[in-house]
Amino acid sequence: MASSMKIVFGLLTFVTIGMIIGALSQLAFIRKLEDSYGTQGIPFRRLRGFDTDSHLQLPRGLPHWGNDKEAEILRLGYVKPEVLSWSPRIILLHNFLSMEECDYLRGVALPRLHISTVVDTKTGKGIKSDVRTSSGMFLSPEERKYPMVHAIEKRISIYSQIPIENGELIQILR
Repeated sequence: MASSMKIVFGLLTFVTIGMIIGALSQLAFIRKLEDSYGTQGIPFRRLRGFDTDSHLQLPRGLPHWGNDKEAEILRLGYVKPEVLSWSPRIILLHNFLSMEECDYLRGVALPRLHISTVVDTKTGKGIKSDVRTSSGMFLSPEERKYPMVHAIEKRISIYSQIPIENGELIQILR
């Protein structure tokens, strides 16, 4: 019995250390990300869309990406992480999508939006509800291969530290 307790304790210790290392690596990633937008970051008014400029300028002190496609895909200098809670871990990524990406996703989704449903407890099927007011759709597996969608999924994968293949198809809601 004592040897099995040692094994369980050893496994729990191993898992705990792994979780601590994972949390520290995420913290380092967030700090590196915060450093990438410099001290003259994008003003909060701009992040919330209150500014009247039709396009977003690079923050001062940040060099243009040039030929660095990886930095462009990650939108380094634009995405601003805000830690809302460490337990549970909630990180808000301001300015995650560009206006061009939002317009693209809206354009793809608009003709295919369907009224969202709720599950009927008796039948288990989706039914319309007066309470639910959204419309939604999922991108297809073929659309996942489009360059803009692939770039968005790669960004989601890197920021969430979860492989692309573990993700679901992108869902768009209105």
